[in-house]
Amino acid sequence: MGKHSKKEEPQIIQLRDYQNPPQETGPEEEPEGGASITYDEGKRKQPAAVPKAVYRAAIILLVLVIGLALWMNRTSLNPESIGSWLKLQITGAEIGDGFPVQITGSEVLEANFLAQGGNAVVLSDTVFSILNPTGREEISLRHSLNHPVLQSAGDRYLLYNSGSTGYTALSGTDVVVNSVEERDILTGAIAQNGRFALGVQGTNGASELKVYQKDGTLQYQYSLAWDYITAIALNFDGAYGVVCTVRSDKGILISKVLVFDFTNEAPIAEYETRENLLLAAYWGENGSIYAVGDAALLRASSSDYSFSEDNYQGRQLTAFRLGAGQAFLSISAYEHAGASTLLAYGSSGEEPVRMEVQKRIESVSVYGGTVGVLAGGEAVFFDYSTGKELGRADAGGDAKALALSSESAAYVLGVSEVRALRAE
Repeated sequence: MGKHSKKEEPQIIQLRDYQNPPQETGPEEEPEGGASITYDEGKRKQPAAVPKAVYRAAIILLVLVIGLALWMNRTSLNPESIGSWLKLQITGAEIGDGFPVQITGSEVLEANFLAQGGNAVVLSDTVFSILNPTGREEISLRHSLNHPVLQSAGDRYLLYNSGSTGYTALSGTDVVVNSVEERDILTGAIAQNGRFALGVQGTNGASELKVYQKDGTLQYQYSLAWDYITAIALNFDGAYGVVCTVRSDKGILISKVLVFDFTNEAPIAEYETRENLLLAAYWGENGSIYAVGDAALLRASSSDYSFSEDNYQGRQLTAFRLGAGQAFLSISAYEHAGASTLLAYGSSGEEPVRMEVQKRIESVSVYGGTVGVLAGGEAVFFDYSTGKELGRADAGGDAKALALSSESAAYVLGVSEVRALRAE
């Protein structure tokens, strides 16, 4: 007889067992830390709704912040600068080997060395270079200018051949115009929107002012019969300009400041000064106009173009810088060495802030609320609104020029290299 297994009882499945599963009555789990958490099914706590007024306030605040940023940077907002910014965001900043960086070429004049946007800008006798904060060359543009001169406004640059005809206009690292004049260039200037002006030898007179659109199209032309142009400055959008000239009359040196609205044929204002050769001019965004002479500073406001004259009282001008809507002049009672006084001129009519330095000031630079000077191989930083010294740093015995890259850092032009330093 074969072996039989026990017959299994069929299992009965009740649908209600799955529709209403029994509740476990065991102890609740306690979270870490000992605090218990209980849940009431169907009555879960809903997050508090954020009032619409908060959203509106946040949106308004964001719009105001963006609007303020656009307004503060309005003069540098152009297709070229926006394109450069986008390129930087996509590719990232290239890393260099740091400072010091050797100069390409044999000589760099102090006036051809500056800082812009944290970069060092250098025009040597052979190359125009922009070095980023890591020491990498963002641009290295070779030129054939015999006597190169650099003019700048924001990230716009004008290179021209003093005493010859070649010139180049750049926006950041991009060459916008590369051309030649028919006659030799005396001086030049560029505005923050890319418009530029050149003072050239005259056809039938002494000199001629020529103003160009940013693409190199001639916009304005004015001839001077007896006066030679020594300096030019444009306002931020190149719609107005100031031109300094010089002539000799019976052995007397006569300089003039001419104010132009380039929609008018003739100057709209002028001022004459004697025995005072005007070396440089500046039109600040705040409407202040300055002309630096070897014997006196001329200053006015664009509200009335009424110039005043601040005489140096026989002291020698050793260095100067025009920027931040102000003029910064170093004067000394000594011809070759000795103590210097740095004067920070603000609005027309106000007394300048004085800063005393025990050595001869050789170079001046400004950034934000700080002015820096190079004196005896040392960089000295001041708050120019109060005259208070902020710090010092060793610049090196061969230092020729100083260019502030921030309120506490600077680039230094040496004989054969560019260095970086920070105030202590």
